[in-house]
Amino acid sequence: MMDDMDSGAGEPAPLDLETALAQNAALRCEVLTLRQQTAQQQEEIRILKERQFGRKTEKLSAEDLAQGRLFDEAEMLSTPPKDGEAYETVRIAKTTYTRRKRGRKPLSAQLARVEVVLDIGEDEKQAVPEGYELVRIGQETGEQVHEIPQKYVVIRTVRPKYIVKPRAGSRLPKPADPPRIMVAPAPARLLPRSIATPSLLASVIVGKFCDALPFYRQERMFSRFGLDISRQDMANWAIAVAHKLEALIGLMKRELLSAPFLHCDETPFQVMDEEGRKNTALSYMWVLTGGSGTHRVALFRYNPTREADFISSFLASYEGFLQTDGYDGYLAIGEKAGITHVACWAHARRRFVEAFKAANKKGSAGDAIAYIKEMYKVEGTLREKHFGEKGARDADDFTRERKGLVKPILAAFKAWLDTKAQEVLPKSALGTAISYTRDLWPRLIRYLDCPWLSPDNNEAERSIRPFTIGRNNWVLSGGPRGAGASADLYSLIETIKLNGMEPYFALRHILTKLPETPPDRIAGLLPWNLDPAAFHELIAEDARISLASIPIDP
Repeated sequence: MMDDMDSGAGEPAPLDLETALAQNAALRCEVLTLRQQTAQQQEEIRILKERQFGRKTEKLSAEDLAQGRLFDEAEMLSTPPKDGEAYETVRIAKTTYTRRKRGRKPLSAQLARVEVVLDIGEDEKQAVPEGYELVRIGQETGEQVHEIPQKYVVIRTVRPKYIVKPRAGSRLPKPADPPRIMVAPAPARLLPRSIATPSLLASVIVGKFCDALPFYRQERMFSRFGLDISRQDMANWAIAVAHKLEALIGLMKRELLSAPFLHCDETPFQVMDEEGRKNTALSYMWVLTGGSGTHRVALFRYNPTREADFISSFLASYEGFLQTDGYDGYLAIGEKAGITHVACWAHARRRFVEAFKAANKKGSAGDAIAYIKEMYKVEGTLREKHFGEKGARDADDFTRERKGLVKPILAAFKAWLDTKAQEVLPKSALGTAISYTRDLWPRLIRYLDCPWLSPDNNEAERSIRPFTIGRNNWVLSGGPRGAGASADLYSLIETIKLNGMEPYFALRHILTKLPETPPDRIAGLLPWNLDPAAFHELIAEDARISLASIPIDP
């Protein structure tokens, strides 16, 4: 009896059916949870790999979308067709190709041309047999680009000084007062005590704030041409020029805040020696773009933090449409009376693109991208129709037609989002994209009410991109004063570009005219008030100085 009892002591007690089923259900639930966690982690790994090693463009080709559907039959069949819609559709399409024209693109007509004629020699012309003559039947031409290296010329200004005194041999009495000295007045200059002319200042500023060339690189470039200009000198010039431009920047700000719509974006950077903050702390550069009609403005503002109080204070008196990304800091601004907050479809699309690239089954994310693509297609077609060369430019007609075409697409997309939200994991890449889009939906569709707004905030992102590229080169800003000056100079450069002008000559023109322009006429130097034909004076000046500096043999 004891042996029988001992032999069964180590065996588990038999389970009744109810307990066994409960344990089985718990284990199945645990397995399902672990599978979901594994799938989510694998998705995150694919996303990280794509960010690190994948293409940076978000554009998906037709082949990408088609390839994503090869293994997605279940999802495709799970959606029942509408009434009268065929379950199978067969299409035979003829593949066409567009041949690229052979040869290189023609050189720009704006480039100056020097004609060099290479004719046959006189001996060959004279060797024509008697009774025959040479008849020109055409010519062969070819063009090559020649570079004239940078040239720096020192302009030495001489102002003769005169004294008034009696002529030699004259018996006129010597004046009792000190002799009168006469000299021509000094020309008006932007930086009177500096060696830099407007052309050199424009070159340095455009080099850094347009072409992302840090001052230390420009310092080396100057040294190769025999110029000893330190990076400290260039930094001082930039700050001084920004100070001189304060009135012009103020007019640009006033124009911006009177615009019916604005785009806003921000990006971090590092500023040294900020009061009460560590040098490792991140500061922010904000950009706002907008305008009315042909007056376009890009205004940069520096602030030590990303807190919304700064931009909220800046826009305290503004009324109109404000388009931004999904940063929570903009929420308080959008709730202000008079401001209609609009979200950005490009940011929503970006999340679906990321989900598309990360997923094994790509059909759902591809469907979302297709809806957004259709919206953009309508936008491009209507803008060309209403605001192109042959368009009537009637904003009300454009708004009415856009709403009529886009609202059905949005309605179908919203129904798709609501359905998919119940089917996918909330923490997956696709679930996150769906949640982001649904949360911002009321603001995403508001662009339809403003004819000047497109679906996205790309204008602000394009304007701030030169700053982010430059930040990768110069890494940090030396102090708050330099950061504020940078904001002003970026503002002017990007505003010049928004108004369709070449930055160097436009900025040089402004810096040349600014010292002699009275305060009540500063508005004439705003980029949209400039006449590019006036820039030819600067080109003629360069030609005159260049010719005058060529040594002539006696």
